[in-house]
Amino acid sequence: DELWINGDICDRGKESIALLQEIIASPNMHIVYGNHDVWLEKYMQELINCKKDSNMTDLTEDFMNWLHYNGGYTTADQYMDLSFPECYDIKLYMEENKRYYQYLDIHNQKFLLVHGGLLDEYYKPDIHLSEVPPEVLVWSHIGIDDNPFSDVTMIVGHVPTFCYGPEYENKIIHGKNDTIFHIDCGCVYGRSLGCIRLDDKKEFYVKSSMPYVHC
Repeated sequence: DELWINGDICDRGKESIALLQEIIASPNMHIVYGNHDVWLEKYMQELINCKKDSNMTDLTEDFMNWLHYNGGYTTADQYMDLSFPECYDIKLYMEENKRYYQYLDIHNQKFLLVHGGLLDEYYKPDIHLSEVPPEVLVWSHIGIDDNPFSDVTMIVGHVPTFCYGPEYENKIIHGKNDTIFHIDCGCVYGRSLGCIRLDDKKEFYVKSSMPYVHC
């Protein structure tokens, strides 16, 4: 079996780095970058430098936004608690496995895994995702049925499914004709962790250990 995690390994719990290390140690586990993973990869060298001399120099608005408002402090603390070799192992893995989307062919059906999706301006049947800026792929908020491709089934995350309506609480959303699936059920907010087996589209759910947050 192969397990694909569709973004946001980081900043989403007290063991983000431990989870990342488990992924690194498991040849059958893979990640597609989410916006939170982009933040960690972007600032790992800064965290290593700070670990060396306890001095942060890259205090940009984006860096502080990640730390203060998006769970970055928790991830940064976990990362800096590691040994230097462990820090560099993770840094190397993130750099060598940087992917913002992934195509999979399962039983002659083509799937596209992408964390966010595409903005309207990129809704072209012949669009090549290599032409789409990475920030679009990880940050886009899309509608339930927003799949511009006629021959590809999209698997997306980023927006917790309950944000689309209370009827989607703790559920994976099936878009129009099952051409797109929204699988982020909001585990970090106390909802279920959702998973879909692409072979037969069977859904699996794990109860969250996080406190329930009313959003």
